[in-house]
Amino acid sequence: MVAQMSFKDIAGPLVSMFAAAISILFFVLSFRLSRRMADRSLNLEAHKMLLDLNRQLIADPRLWVFYDDHPLCDNRELNDQSSLFQAKLEAFAFLQLNMFEIVLLEVPEPATGEDRNPSNVWCDFFFDTLDRSRVMRSILDRPNSSKI
Repeated sequence: MVAQMSFKDIAGPLVSMFAAAISILFFVLSFRLSRRMADRSLNLEAHKMLLDLNRQLIADPRLWVFYDDHPLCDNRELNDQSSLFQAKLEAFAFLQLNMFEIVLLEVPEPATGEDRNPSNVWCDFFFDTLDRSRVMRSILDRPNSSKI
């Protein structure tokens, strides 16, 4: 004898599958939103670190000699060679290295081609700083710098 299926027999599983599909959709949307919020928070914190670097440069404009191509590098009066100032330059370099370490470890993978994202900007900024700063290169060229 064949039992007939009623509407209740079909509706229950359909409602359950629909609820599961909606749950999966909201999980995916929630996951994507939380990733976007985390990336945004990281970018905001990174920009705060950049502002701190700018405050350092404003507080002591001689720190601009950190960049090899800055006009202050040619000014003998402002280009202080004292060991205290050299230590300050090195501390400024470590401040930047720490900032890059925090940011570059946490940002999403840089995009390729036309689809550049904020990660590409941070990587470009890092390599530009390396290209323009002998102080930064000298720190990274040290024998024990592989631990950094």
